[in-house]
Amino acid sequence: MTTLRFSYHMRLNFELPVREHHFKLRCFPSSDDRQRISYERVEIYPVHFRTEERDSFGNMCIYGTARQIHDHFTVDVEGTAETDINAKLRAEPHKTGLFKYDTALTKAGESIREFHLSLDPMNWMTEYERAVYMMNELYEEFTYTPGVTGIMTTAEEAFSMRHGVCQDYAHIFLALCRLERIPCRYVAGMIPGEGATHAWAEVLDGEAWRPVDPTHNRVCDDTYIKISCGRDAQDCAINQGVFYGGGKQTQEVRVIVKRKR
Repeated sequence: MTTLRFSYHMRLNFELPVREHHFKLRCFPSSDDRQRISYERVEIYPVHFRTEERDSFGNMCIYGTARQIHDHFTVDVEGTAETDINAKLRAEPHKTGLFKYDTALTKAGESIREFHLSLDPMNWMTEYERAVYMMNELYEEFTYTPGVTGIMTTAEEAFSMRHGVCQDYAHIFLALCRLERIPCRYVAGMIPGEGATHAWAEVLDGEAWRPVDPTHNRVCDDTYIKISCGRDAQDCAINQGVFYGGGKQTQEVRVIVKRKR
């Protein structure tokens, strides 16, 4: 068991003032079999009304409205996570089928399919062993390069360039697993030293989800705090909303995770 302190800060800046801002936030870790979350502070500004609800993937969301005129919007979260990577995160069998199939962002094209065919035969491996093997091979083939992809870049587009960031690693890994019909899902969360949110994946191993990090080519440990999961990054979008006004927007995110002394 490891105890981690975390803080999450997001600020949206609007070029022009906005009003009647209706938002959905998905940036709050929640407790499960592997992590226990205690919140010390959750602040949203501005806000007139807010409520909490879980989405269809079990992610905690805050829905709200900021009616007054504002030129920025901030979210600040602080808390403690007690994590235990050895605890089983049990899957609900009737909800695992959809994680075998691709999405618009994880659909394998010619480049990913050719790479998949080039891998050594994996028939003798378990599904989880195949997933880890493909993660190792992907790490050797792909290079972490910020700024060359965007939030809507597909797995195929990123792999064709052989460059991208954690979201791209996760999407390509999911595409490879789904070619093998291995149930797998996208995870957004926080780890020490990143300064921003991080993306990894979970693979179904028997009756439990096991987390792996394709960007760092490793099995996740107790320093990973999970925020949300889904079929791809769109299911884990941190901030969604509609409003009047605004013009261009810029977003700032700052994440700090440290072991509690």
